[in-house]
Amino acid sequence: MNLNLIKESIEENVYHIPFGTEVPMHEHADQDEIFYCIKGSGFGVLEDREVELNVGDTFVVPAGTMHSMRSDEDLYVVAILIPVDKIICHCKQVSFGDIRKAMVGGARTVEEIQEITGAGTGCGGCIEKVEKILTVACGCKGISIETVVNAVKDGADTIEKIGEATGAGTGCGKCKALLQNIIDTKK
Repeated sequence: MNLNLIKESIEENVYHIPFGTEVPMHEHADQDEIFYCIKGSGFGVLEDREVELNVGDTFVVPAGTMHSMRSDEDLYVVAILIPVDKIICHCKQVSFGDIRKAMVGGARTVEEIQEITGAGTGCGGCIEKVEKILTVACGCKGISIETVVNAVKDGADTIEKIGEATGAGTGCGKCKALLQNIIDTKK
Protein backbone atom coordinates (compact mmCIF):
# COMPACT_ATOMS: atom_id res chain seq x y z
CA MET A 1 0.00 0.00 0.00
CA ASN A 2 1.48 3.30 -1.11
CA LEU A 3 0.60 5.70 1.72
CA ASN A 4 2.09 8.71 -0.05
CA LEU A 5 -0.14 8.09 -3.08
CA ILE A 6 -3.20 7.83 -0.82
CA LYS A 7 -2.19 10.99 1.04
CA GLU A 8 -1.83 12.88 -2.27
CA SER A 9 -5.25 11.60 -3.44
CA ILE A 10 -7.24 12.80 -0.41
CA GLU A 11 -9.48 15.76 -1.25
CA GLU A 12 -10.67 18.30 1.33
CA ASN A 13 -13.51 20.76 0.80
CA VAL A 14 -15.41 23.20 2.99
CA TYR A 15 -19.08 23.61 2.10
CA HIS A 16 -21.69 26.15 3.14
CA ILE A 17 -25.15 24.64 2.78
CA PRO A 18 -27.63 27.52 3.17
CA PHE A 19 -30.83 27.21 5.21
CA GLY A 20 -33.46 25.13 3.43
CA THR A 21 -31.05 23.64 0.90
CA GLU A 22 -31.12 19.95 0.04
CA VAL A 23 -28.10 18.68 -1.87
CA PRO A 24 -29.14 16.18 -4.62
CA MET A 25 -28.58 12.49 -3.86
CA HIS A 26 -25.27 11.30 -5.33
CA GLU A 27 -22.47 8.84 -4.70
CA HIS A 28 -18.71 8.61 -4.92
CA ALA A 29 -18.10 5.08 -6.12
CA ASP A 30 -14.39 4.98 -5.32
CA GLN A 31 -14.15 7.40 -2.38
CA ASP A 32 -15.34 7.31 1.21
CA GLU A 33 -16.61 10.74 2.29
CA ILE A 34 -16.40 12.06 5.84
CA PHE A 35 -18.30 15.20 6.81
CA TYR A 36 -17.42 17.18 9.95
CA CYS A 37 -19.87 19.88 11.05
CA ILE A 38 -18.04 23.12 11.91
CA LYS A 39 -21.02 25.50 12.23
CA GLY A 40 -24.82 25.33 12.21
CA SER A 41 -26.93 22.20 12.01
CA GLY A 42 -28.54 19.94 9.47
CA PHE A 43 -28.75 16.32 8.38
CA GLY A 44 -26.67 13.84 6.48
CA VAL A 45 -29.14 11.90 4.35
CA LEU A 46 -28.85 8.27 3.26
CA GLU A 47 -31.43 6.27 1.30
CA ASP A 48 -32.82 4.69 4.47
CA ARG A 49 -32.09 7.20 7.24
CA GLU A 50 -30.87 10.63 8.27
CA VAL A 51 -28.04 11.52 10.64
CA GLU A 52 -28.42 14.74 12.63
CA LEU A 53 -25.41 17.05 12.40
CA ASN A 54 -24.48 19.68 14.97
CA VAL A 55 -21.12 21.33 15.60
CA GLY A 56 -18.51 18.63 16.20
CA ASP A 57 -20.59 15.78 14.70
CA THR A 58 -19.40 13.58 11.85
CA PHE A 59 -21.24 11.82 9.04
CA VAL A 60 -19.39 8.97 7.33
CA VAL A 61 -20.47 7.79 3.87
CA PRO A 62 -18.82 4.63 2.51
CA ALA A 63 -17.87 4.52 -1.17
CA GLY A 64 -20.79 3.65 -3.42
CA THR A 65 -23.47 4.88 -0.99
CA MET A 66 -26.11 7.32 -2.23
CA HIS A 67 -26.19 10.34 0.07
CA SER A 68 -27.20 13.95 0.42
CA MET A 69 -27.22 16.78 2.94
CA ARG A 70 -29.96 19.12 4.05
CA SER A 71 -29.96 22.03 6.45
CA ASP A 72 -32.32 23.44 9.09
CA GLU A 73 -30.15 26.55 9.34
CA ASP A 74 -26.94 27.56 7.62
CA LEU A 75 -24.69 24.50 7.78
CA TYR A 76 -20.93 24.50 7.34
CA VAL A 77 -19.07 21.20 6.93
CA VAL A 78 -15.60 20.02 6.09
CA ALA A 79 -15.80 17.14 3.63
CA ILE A 80 -12.89 14.77 3.19
CA LEU A 81 -12.87 12.36 0.24
CA ILE A 82 -10.63 9.35 0.78
CA PRO A 83 -9.89 7.06 -2.18
CA VAL A 84 -10.72 3.38 -1.83
CA ASP A 85 -10.69 0.66 -4.41
CA LYS A 86 -13.68 -1.28 -3.15
CA ILE A 87 -13.73 -5.01 -3.97
CA ILE A 88 -16.88 -5.81 -5.96
CA CYS A 89 -16.19 -9.48 -6.75
CA HIS A 90 -14.63 -11.24 -3.79
CA CYS A 91 -14.28 -14.59 -5.59
CA LYS A 92 -11.98 -13.10 -8.23
CA GLN A 93 -10.74 -10.06 -6.23
CA VAL A 94 -12.06 -7.60 -8.82
CA SER A 95 -12.33 -4.00 -7.61
CA PHE A 96 -14.56 -1.13 -8.63
CA GLY A 97 -11.51 0.39 -10.33
CA ASP A 98 -10.95 -2.77 -12.35
CA ILE A 99 -14.54 -2.65 -13.62
CA ARG A 100 -14.32 1.06 -14.48
CA LYS A 101 -11.04 0.45 -16.35
CA ALA A 102 -12.81 -2.25 -18.38
CA MET A 103 -15.60 0.25 -19.13
CA VAL A 104 -13.02 2.83 -20.26
CA GLY A 105 -11.78 0.09 -22.58
CA GLY A 106 -15.28 -0.29 -24.05
CA ALA A 107 -16.99 -2.94 -21.90
CA ARG A 108 -20.71 -2.18 -21.55
CA THR A 109 -22.26 -5.55 -20.63
CA VAL A 110 -21.87 -7.97 -17.73
CA GLU A 111 -20.53 -10.53 -20.19
CA GLU A 112 -17.82 -8.13 -21.40
CA ILE A 113 -16.89 -7.29 -17.79
CA GLN A 114 -16.71 -11.02 -17.01
CA GLU A 115 -14.47 -11.65 -20.00
CA ILE A 116 -12.08 -8.81 -19.17
CA THR A 117 -12.00 -8.96 -15.35
CA GLY A 118 -13.47 -12.32 -14.31
CA ALA A 119 -15.99 -10.54 -12.06
CA GLY A 120 -19.17 -12.57 -11.64
CA THR A 121 -17.67 -15.81 -12.91
CA GLY A 122 -17.33 -17.37 -9.45
CA CYS A 123 -20.42 -17.50 -7.25
CA GLY A 124 -22.20 -14.78 -9.23
CA GLY A 125 -23.20 -12.87 -6.09
CA CYS A 126 -21.72 -9.64 -7.44
CA ILE A 127 -23.62 -9.53 -10.74
CA GLU A 128 -26.17 -7.02 -9.41
CA LYS A 129 -23.35 -4.69 -8.28
CA VAL A 130 -21.63 -5.01 -11.67
CA GLU A 131 -24.92 -4.20 -13.42
CA LYS A 132 -25.33 -1.08 -11.27
CA ILE A 133 -21.76 0.10 -12.03
CA LEU A 134 -22.42 -0.41 -15.75
CA THR A 135 -25.36 2.03 -15.66
CA VAL A 136 -23.41 5.00 -14.27
CA ALA A 137 -21.20 7.31 -16.32
CA CYS A 138 -20.64 10.01 -13.67
CA GLY A 139 -21.14 9.10 -10.01
CA CYS A 140 -20.63 12.64 -8.70
CA LYS A 141 -23.52 14.01 -10.73
CA GLY A 142 -25.54 10.78 -10.94
CA ILE A 143 -25.50 10.75 -14.75
CA SER A 144 -26.27 7.46 -16.49
CA ILE A 145 -24.41 5.90 -19.39
CA GLU A 146 -27.67 6.07 -21.35
CA THR A 147 -27.93 9.84 -20.83
CA VAL A 148 -24.36 10.37 -22.05
CA VAL A 149 -24.81 8.06 -25.05
CA ASN A 150 -27.96 9.98 -26.01
CA ALA A 151 -26.09 13.29 -25.71
CA VAL A 152 -23.34 11.94 -27.99
CA LYS A 153 -25.96 10.75 -30.50
CA ASP A 154 -27.48 14.25 -30.33
CA GLY A 155 -24.16 15.82 -31.30
CA ALA A 156 -22.08 16.20 -28.11
CA ASP A 157 -18.71 15.27 -29.57
CA THR A 158 -16.37 16.52 -26.83
CA ILE A 159 -16.18 15.98 -23.08
CA GLU A 160 -16.99 19.66 -22.61
CA LYS A 161 -20.14 19.38 -24.74
CA ILE A 162 -21.21 16.29 -22.78
CA GLY A 163 -20.71 18.30 -19.59
CA GLU A 164 -22.83 21.15 -20.93
CA ALA A 165 -25.59 18.78 -22.06
CA THR A 166 -25.66 16.43 -19.08
CA GLY A 167 -23.42 17.67 -16.26
CA ALA A 168 -21.26 14.54 -16.54
CA GLY A 169 -17.56 15.19 -16.05
CA THR A 170 -18.08 18.53 -14.32
CA GLY A 171 -17.46 17.26 -10.78
CA CYS A 172 -14.28 15.44 -9.83
CA GLY A 173 -13.50 14.60 -13.47
CA LYS A 174 -12.62 10.96 -12.88
CA CYS A 175 -15.18 9.87 -15.47
CA LYS A 176 -13.61 11.81 -18.33
CA ALA A 177 -11.76 8.80 -19.77
CA LEU A 178 -15.05 6.88 -19.84
CA LEU A 179 -16.81 9.84 -21.45
CA GLN A 180 -14.12 9.96 -24.14
CA ASN A 181 -14.62 6.25 -24.81
CA ILE A 182 -18.36 6.83 -25.20
CA ILE A 183 -17.63 9.62 -27.70
CA ASP A 184 -15.21 7.37 -29.59
CA THR A 185 -17.47 4.30 -29.65
CA LYS A 186 -20.90 5.99 -29.47
CA LYS A 187 -21.96 3.30 -26.96
